Amino acid sequence: LVEETQALKQRQQAEDPPEKLATIPSLSIDDLDTKIRTVPIAVGEESGVKVLRHDLATNGIVYADFGLDMRVVPADLLPLVPLFCRCLTQMGTTTRNDEELSKYIRTHTGGVGASVSTMSKYGAPNVVPEPEIISHLFVRGKATYAKSGELFEVVGDLLANTNFDNKAKFKQMVLETKVGMEGAVAAAGNSFASGRIGARYSVEEWVSAKMQGIDTIKEMTDLAAEIDSDWDAVLARLERLRDLLVDRRNLIVNLSAEGKGLDAVQGRLEEYIQGMPLRTEDVKLQDWKAEMGKLEGAGEGFIVPTQVNYVGKGAPIFAPGEKTSGAMSVVSRTLRTSYLWDKVRVVGGAYGCANVFNANTGLFKFSSYRDPNLMQTLKTYDETPAFLDSMAKELSPSTLSNAIIGMIGDLDRPQNADAKGFSSMERHLSGYTDEMRQERREQVLGTTAKDFKEFGERLEAVSSKGTVAVVGSKAALESAEVADLKLDITKLL
Repeated sequence: LVEETQALKQRQQAEDPPEKLATIPSLSIDDLDTKIRTVPIAVGEESGVKVLRHDLATNGIVYADFGLDMRVVPADLLPLVPLFCRCLTQMGTTTRNDEELSKYIRTHTGGVGASVSTMSKYGAPNVVPEPEIISHLFVRGKATYAKSGELFEVVGDLLANTNFDNKAKFKQMVLETKVGMEGAVAAAGNSFASGRIGARYSVEEWVSAKMQGIDTIKEMTDLAAEIDSDWDAVLARLERLRDLLVDRRNLIVNLSAEGKGLDAVQGRLEEYIQGMPLRTEDVKLQDWKAEMGKLEGAGEGFIVPTQVNYVGKGAPIFAPGEKTSGAMSVVSRTLRTSYLWDKVRVVGGAYGCANVFNANTGLFKFSSYRDPNLMQTLKTYDETPAFLDSMAKELSPSTLSNAIIGMIGDLDRPQNADAKGFSSMERHLSGYTDEMRQERREQVLGTTAKDFKEFGERLEAVSSKGTVAVVGSKAALESAEVADLKLDITKLL
């Protein structure tokens, strides 16, 4: 059995011979489009509200996104935002109860939902900017052109008139969130470990962690108790959140439809904007960066009832003002599909492994999924620079070509009309211009072995001083070798 296991590991670590790889049908770089795929966008204004329009083939459907600037929300109210989003479509309004609201939405529209989008704003091309956040709560819906009036009306109703005063139903939402988060941490702890690392360095990820991170479990526990002891205080915070967000001064509207559809909904749009509350209160944008806690130490470990681990490690590898390149996304993707796949998943036995590089913040993170190892996985992460240095010396033209083709495939992933319009709006808000996109695409196409070596050198920062975050078993996190990492260990569940 030992001999068979050793033979298996040798086969797992061995590379496929070139003659076998050559039998796989493949594209060449010459087959790729050199130009980005653009989305038409017209930027206008109605009654002081920015309106973005995308003339796209939608087969008679208008996709409408109503964005509210979330930067007016104080940090202590951020944990309530996901619950606020649920309330909008599930609690009913002063004009329709919850069942009537649900029936109206199903009857007259293709659906209405609420979500949050938080991004870092871009600066000069290929330069990591000083942190500046763009964050919106979006109510998104779709309807036929003929039913656009009903869509605009119901969105206005739920934003202005949601009835939050249903103690039993809201508590049920809170408890569902708590149970859901407990299950998610144990079953998909990689995203929580990765988010915990990001929250140390990135305002964008700190905001996300405040709303749906590891601390959410305790916050929901405390909130459930407060609902019983002081419902009026909880209700007041929900009402305060609406007062801050639902304000014509905070509004942006994004529409995707054919030209005739955009013309057809114009009158409804004007009515909607005029009906939006216009507050007179002086509201300032919050300085979320100043609110970020100063987390010290090498990292954190969170004990959950599981027999596997979710192992993360990361650090900024570019500082504000330093230049990045689209070629780095090629290297980052190659790591995920080759080295990490082979070492952490195939040999190590984890169900998955990933890495994320955000060229706009300079932050790089590793994470593993349902991983039987901990220290060995961290060792693999730390050896990544050496792997890239070696790979750069031996990189064959076919391997480089496949890496570039894979990255272009990610960039050109198909989108429906709704996604095209929403992505175009996000690029507009974050300052990511088509010219910047084209330049990065050209950098992707021009990736060389030198880029692999240089990216590996940058990853030395993760190996030497990266933050570790692990969601894992009690046995793994309380072992003697993990104790040497000096992690702050918390029993989460």
